[in-house]
Amino acid sequence: MRRSILYRLATISIGCGISACGGSSGDSTGPTNGGTGNSRFTAKIDGVAWASDAGVERVGVPITLPGLYTMTGTKLGAGGYTIVITLYNIGGPGTYPLGVGVSVPGGNVLISTTAGGWRTPQTGADGSITITTLTSSRIEGTFNFTAVPFTGTVTGTKTVTDGSFALDVKPTGAVGALPDNAGSKVSATMNGTAFNAAEAGGSYSASNTGILSIVGTNSTRGLSITLAGITANSVGTVALNAATSRTMTLSLINGSQAAGSFSSSVAGGSGSVTITSFTATRIKGTFTATLAAALAPATGTMSITNGTFDIGRP
Repeated sequence: MRRSILYRLATISIGCGISACGGSSGDSTGPTNGGTGNSRFTAKIDGVAWASDAGVERVGVPITLPGLYTMTGTKLGAGGYTIVITLYNIGGPGTYPLGVGVSVPGGNVLISTTAGGWRTPQTGADGSITITTLTSSRIEGTFNFTAVPFTGTVTGTKTVTDGSFALDVKPTGAVGALPDNAGSKVSATMNGTAFNAAEAGGSYSASNTGILSIVGTNSTRGLSITLAGITANSVGTVALNAATSRTMTLSLINGSQAAGSFSSSVAGGSGSVTITSFTATRIKGTFTATLAAALAPATGTMSITNGTFDIGRP
């Protein structure tokens, strides 16, 4: 159910970007010109300067979803582009990844023309956005990203650099504070390659054997950790051991197809997970492992190092 809700929210944001909408009167701001300061929404698209037409750019702020911002800018006329940056779980200034979904602090981007649109491919690291100012009335910062064909007849890759924005935020109602359990992150180094989850989450059930589950996925890999025998609010290190139902599994993804998997539960697999913080709202920790091929066409082993997780409890 949670995954279905998150997918619908993402689809709504994407659809809004294709039609260059900035939201409805119930959940968005009006034009940003004439606000608390000069407004801008600019970038270079494949090296060519782009700037949103004045008065067209908007910042959508749904009052029912704290931490969600949708920035839309449009250059009208032939060959013009619309850029929509949708941000999730944003509580203040900082640098966040682009190419992530609604469960991770960060966002995704859609760039479109009348022919169709390009989207960040959701690798978890398709670019970044740095927010330097975030108040109830103003959002400012910089961004860069790479996007791939998503809709229509568009082709090739769009590389957007030197992005900059300074926009007025005008919510139509009181926006609540971002709750402490909002947003989750999972990252690691896998055989020397950085992995950043585009979707992340987890759960803890104190009943029976006390099971902690952690999941992080992106467009190419899906990591799952299941730990049985975990006591609520406990911290410390546990070994991955199939006999005690403490396992780590990594699935390789090729498009919509599984491309093999590695596991700590087969011969040659090992590892450990350290829980560093366990509270009513968040569970944090680190992990390392050597995973052995469990399902073809995966072969050999997968070294997992520098693993970290920060999971908001539902």
